[in-house]
This record gives sequence, structure tokens and C-alpha cells, in this order.
Amino acid sequence: MERATDQPIGDAGLLLLTDYGWIDFGFRLAQPFWGKGLATEAASAWVERAFGELKLNRLTAIVHPENHASINVLHKLGFGEERPAVVMGMNSIVYGLTLETARILLPQV
Repeated sequence: MERATDQPIGDAGLLLLTDYGWIDFGFRLAQPFWGKGLATEAASAWVERAFGELKLNRLTAIVHPENHASINVLHKLGFGEERPAVVMGMNSIVYGLTLETARILLPQV
């Protein structure tokens, strides 16, 4: 939600992908809100919750190879590139983040 107007501007969260055995971490914003640090803010909050309150040991994120902005957000949060893959019929790159890495990079976890 945009704080000033209380209007929805995107979403972020976790999704259990049982076919892959992953807890998928994802985020997306409406284009007018790109480049303002909001994706990093929302993503960071979800990573903290996943490894803190939810006590997860690992997160996976899938991203389109041409989505450099999302790749940058994942790198800021410590996600590492694992492999290219076709996920749900889309060419993607699979990224992962473990609890151990998150603790080093995000002390609040």
C-alpha cells in the first residue's frame, strides 16, 4: 500500500510451490512505483519474517532473466543465483537464500 494514499501498489509474500518443494519468495510493483526502493523495503520485511517469525531455513526466488531490477533486489538481500530453469513454463533463473546467509547479511534475522 502506498502510505500517502493507502492505495494498493503491488504485492509481496511467500508461496508454497509443492510441485517444486520450494517456499517461493516474490514481489511485484505497479510500474509507477519502480525505482523508489519500495521493492527492497517490502522484500526485506518478508525475508526478516520468513527467517524470524516463521522460522524457515531457506527461501527460493524465481526471476525472469531480463528483470535486472528484481535481480538487483535479490542480490541486496543476499540471494545467490543457483541455476537457469523453466519454472511453470517460463524461462527463469532460480535464486536461493539460506538462514545462515540471511543471518550474516541481515543481523535482525
